[in-house]
Amino acid sequence: MSSPSETSMGGKNKVSSKKMGGKKKAKATEVDARLLCSDSLTEVFHRLPARTLASCRMVCKSWMSLLSDLHFVHEHLKHGQQKLLLFANDRANNRSLATVLADANGYMYQLSRLAASRSLFVHNSCNGLLCLGDSRGAVELLNPTTGESLALPTPDYTAGSSQFSSCNWHSLGFCPSTKEHKVAHFYPGDLGSVKACCEVFTIGGKTWRQVGSLNGTPIDRGMHVSGTVYYLTMFRYVASSRINCLDLETEKFDVLMLPLRKTYGGHCSLSELEGRLCLLVVDGTLDGLPRTMDILMLDKDDKHNWTHRYHISLPLLMQSCYFTPKHALFHDGKIWVQLFAKSLYCYDPNSNSEELEIACPESEFPFSTHTFVESIVPLHQHYFIK
Repeated sequence: MSSPSETSMGGKNKVSSKKMGGKKKAKATEVDARLLCSDSLTEVFHRLPARTLASCRMVCKSWMSLLSDLHFVHEHLKHGQQKLLLFANDRANNRSLATVLADANGYMYQLSRLAASRSLFVHNSCNGLLCLGDSRGAVELLNPTTGESLALPTPDYTAGSSQFSSCNWHSLGFCPSTKEHKVAHFYPGDLGSVKACCEVFTIGGKTWRQVGSLNGTPIDRGMHVSGTVYYLTMFRYVASSRINCLDLETEKFDVLMLPLRKTYGGHCSLSELEGRLCLLVVDGTLDGLPRTMDILMLDKDDKHNWTHRYHISLPLLMQSCYFTPKHALFHDGKIWVQLFAKSLYCYDPNSNSEELEIACPESEFPFSTHTFVESIVPLHQHYFIK
């Protein structure tokens, strides 16, 4: 028989083990509850607009950690709605304005900041980031949703940089496979050469890298689509007309031929609609009104096949104002085209008319148009460390 003291000790051990078991269950339940709460919170965050999430990051460290997570940032981007961004410089008040057209009803909101340069302009937009430049050749990335910015090292070649320069321009792009943002810089080769040189900067890196050169200097500013930068060469009027390409993942060059047409008698330029590379072809002459614009789309699976998608009649304007539309954007089921420095037109594919119509009143400032998705892609250095 066991002594009373042994019985007492055994009872205490049983009670103690029960308490320990209860504590473990309580901790497990607490962990499960936290995970459930975290999953629910993440789902809520996925449904909030980026402007709201930018403020949520300031609430606490745990929210900052979650909302800066690489996986969450790119998952949230997938749910983002493509919008129209109008960028202008208000020189009288020394500030830069980014006006975002949020819906077809004309709802807009405006972001502004002090202008670092009176000649500031936008090269392009990617994943909610704007690639900015100025006449000095400086390059800066800006997230207008969060207000964060990042100045890049000065490129090797800076001469002749401007908003309208086709010989010296930058393009911000994104590699889906590596989740890296890169800036490609194209600039002219030696004097008299028909080659274009290219250097690339990976965001999070330290220096620009020369990646080679290719035949055919750009005739207009390039276009980034799905990890590749495209630009038209100066040979567009002859049989060897082509589009030069830079794959941002491999940093290798390739060539696309322009689609066969009866004539390229007008002008052409590149654009992006519905996530695909497009060729804008303006036919007609100044005396042969009305002029029309055809939009041809490059097939995703067959890089040698172009599909005619839209036929648009350009408005009856002064002859001297006819030129190739440089920006054709898809927003809210409509195609938006900028024809003048302060005027924006749109075309509704579902209407019976093929005419471009004035989309909004003339702006107070000259502006440039860009596709834009609100994002919380941060520009802090630690974000790019894998």
